[in-house]
Amino acid sequence: MKNGFRTILVPVDFSINSEVAIKKAIELSERGTLIHLLNVQLNLGLWASSSKYFVEDASNSNDDMVDQKMDEWKWAIEASGSSLTVCTWISFDNSVHEGIEKKAGSLKPDLIIIGKNSHHCWLPFLNTVVSSKIAERTGVPVLTIKPGSWYSKIKKVIVPVTSQSLQHKKEIISTLCDKYNVQVHLVTFMDENKPSDFQASSLLEFYQWMTRSIQCSVEYTVLHGHNRAKEILNYADKIKADLLLVHPKTETRIGWLNRQISDVLPADSKLQVLAVQRTG
Repeated sequence: MKNGFRTILVPVDFSINSEVAIKKAIELSERGTLIHLLNVQLNLGLWASSSKYFVEDASNSNDDMVDQKMDEWKWAIEASGSSLTVCTWISFDNSVHEGIEKKAGSLKPDLIIIGKNSHHCWLPFLNTVVSSKIAERTGVPVLTIKPGSWYSKIKKVIVPVTSQSLQHKKEIISTLCDKYNVQVHLVTFMDENKPSDFQASSLLEFYQWMTRSIQCSVEYTVLHGHNRAKEILNYADKIKADLLLVHPKTETRIGWLNRQISDVLPADSKLQVLAVQRTG
């Protein structure tokens, strides 16, 4: 992570969601990055997993159309001129969530990128994936993007500052500032009902670290309210932010139905959500 995103996992479902995720993977890659494309199909009583390099059960391999599309993307990415390498994987699992988490567990990527249009289950399967849960369970940063971010560059980044996942957020910020000329907006929260939750010392420490160590513009502010995700989203709209760097358990859920920030964003939104949490 300290040397950038050297290994990126991109789940694909052959929709516009997948295309925008692959485009973003190329954009975030370093020279020599390994990109893994993963297609998860529901396990109908069979158990199989295959790739272009490792075939565990050829009798259960996917049909030619899926293989052909994965090959097309592999060739297109490797021909992009960025010295990238691509591995393609097709797995059968009980759910898309399980398939992504298992592959993340074996590959140990630096980043997972998921493209989504909405949360409705009748749309392509990646729309049923809850990115924050994958980040929670695997400890791998998960970037969720909408088709609206196709032409969007990362310029303004919001970083909520609490006592959670600060070191991992610092690593992400270091990587982003090395790649882009970003403006970082640090935010902390003041809830009148829970004044003890105010993280002034954490905010000051993070701000001082950035001014000493990172060549990026940095500002800070205090948000008020008990629903952190809602306040973050309102602030993002106010400053026209491009990326939220959030903790998946405490900073992504809006409302009592536990809707995710990435699910309430419209398909044409440029706002990207990067969920970060260490495990263990």
